[in-house]
Amino acid sequence: MKIPYIIILGIFAGIMIVIYWLSTITEGEYYRRHSPDGQYSVYASRNKYFNLNLPFVKFNDAGGKIHLYDELENKLVGSSSIGMISDINELFWNEEEVYSKASINIKLPRKIDTKIINDSEKSVPEKHTWILSLHGNHYTINRNHNRLTVSNKKGEILLQNIQHISQINNGFQVLNDVTEIEYYDAELNKLKNAPETKIKYLDVCGNVATYSLKIEKNDKYYFIKKAIGFTNYSFDNYTVIDSISQTKVKDIYFVNKNHELTHDENILKQEIVIINFETYFGIWSEKHGIEYFDAIDLKSTPIKVMRNNLYGYYSITPTTYLKLDSFEYNLARFEKNDSYGKKRNGYVDSKGDYFYQYK
Repeated sequence: MKIPYIIILGIFAGIMIVIYWLSTITEGEYYRRHSPDGQYSVYASRNKYFNLNLPFVKFNDAGGKIHLYDELENKLVGSSSIGMISDINELFWNEEEVYSKASINIKLPRKIDTKIINDSEKSVPEKHTWILSLHGNHYTINRNHNRLTVSNKKGEILLQNIQHISQINNGFQVLNDVTEIEYYDAELNKLKNAPETKIKYLDVCGNVATYSLKIEKNDKYYFIKKAIGFTNYSFDNYTVIDSISQTKVKDIYFVNKNHELTHDENILKQEIVIINFETYFGIWSEKHGIEYFDAIDLKSTPIKVMRNNLYGYYSITPTTYLKLDSFEYNLARFEKNDSYGKKRNGYVDSKGDYFYQYK
């Protein structure tokens, strides 16, 4: 073969190698979400130089990669190419891997408890009609395309096109059609300020179920024990409900920062355990097992948590918020990136539903 042809083939091969290399380069971080137990997160990055899905590029829905990140070790575990980065929403978790129904399978360094996965995947049917009652007043709430209409017993519409309504004190907190907080009394008369906090009706049972939890340990494990009785009951029937390895644990305690916690049905307390791993934290609950965070704020009610400099409220919201204020009754103001990477403000409610501000 003549030298010029060899040179041409060499140049062509070099160009193909460069093109292939450029095609593997991605940028950005989109749609990050976490495993049911918080040990891992997945996020997408889009192709930087070549995109076959040109009509969708302006919506950030382009070809790219999906990445699995280890939240405990703070390192990337694995990646896989994907045709459309929005397909990250079609990923599933099992005990040993994160996968899609197509061809994506990324192994996990540590297993996820199947109980946590099952609890996470249980769906709760969304209610489209429900009743709110307060001081003898009964209101019907109807949901249509995430907007609410409030009617009285006669069927008269009192509020419409609102986004949220919940009972607080002796009245209601409302998020109106332009995502502003408003307050109403029990008869749905608009107030300038939140309704009075004095409770008019309070029934307290004298003999109620009482719960006691404690943390004990042996050489290798912490044991979480629980007993159930009634008022003035002397607890002697503790049973072990879970165990936690002492590996890497610096300290462990309940929300009252002690190794014992007692409450009854009149005054409910969160039956959770805080685990200090020194460089990160875990929060254990009987329902969810252990979830992991970079930082937690026990002074906040509910507990504010942080992971990768993003905030959330434990057991209420994911850690996806750039800023997250304290709750004003049942609503907390936030700032977060939407699915297109744009910073948006709004409110999240005590159930974890969020509402963007549009003005």
